[in-house]
Amino acid sequence: MTGIMAGTDWRKAIEGLLGSRKPPQPENPALIVVDMQRYFLEISAPAYLGAEEIIPNVQRLLDAFADAKFPIFATKYFSPESDGPIEKWWSTRLEPDDRWAELDPRIRYPEEAVILDKHLYGTFSTDIDARLKEAGCDSVIVCGVMTHLCCETTAREAFQHGYNVYFMADANATSTRDLHVSTLRALAHGFAYVLGTEEMVKLLEGGNG
Repeated sequence: MTGIMAGTDWRKAIEGLLGSRKPPQPENPALIVVDMQRYFLEISAPAYLGAEEIIPNVQRLLDAFADAKFPIFATKYFSPESDGPIEKWWSTRLEPDDRWAELDPRIRYPEEAVILDKHLYGTFSTDIDARLKEAGCDSVIVCGVMTHLCCETTAREAFQHGYNVYFMADANATSTRDLHVSTLRALAHGFAYVLGTEEMVKLLEGGNG
């Protein structure tokens, strides 16, 4: 593996924390794929992360959820009409009609996936909670970018809304290893089960075997 995840011993980093325990079997989970857009994933993009390495794992999760017929949500961030807190903090905008706002074409989403537009870090700033409750979901699996901003916020929001949270250590990415690992540790301490993609797929298969 190359890029910012290379050499990241995330299992050792979360050792002993509650989120390193064997996770419970999710009964009706939903997958949330956060902001896998050209803006972060194309080499010439303004906010390029060098995070292409997680694309195969994100796709693996998408395929597994589609096969199991569990709900899939994907978010797409862009700026609102008037500057919000993100625009004010970063002093930049991502317009909705900008090509950088498009979802990365290397990722294949099933037809039933729900694409949610959002203007803030957290996915629960959309109507996802109502959609999850309507679908009877008990848990969410979070993957995407950036680990310590939109993905972490989404995981914390989900926890506070009463969902079991599964955070994919090898299907989330951000700009530095330190930010990635510190988020995994914080989430494993108080919010989420932190595990790898293949572990999650096995859990899904166990619930549908």
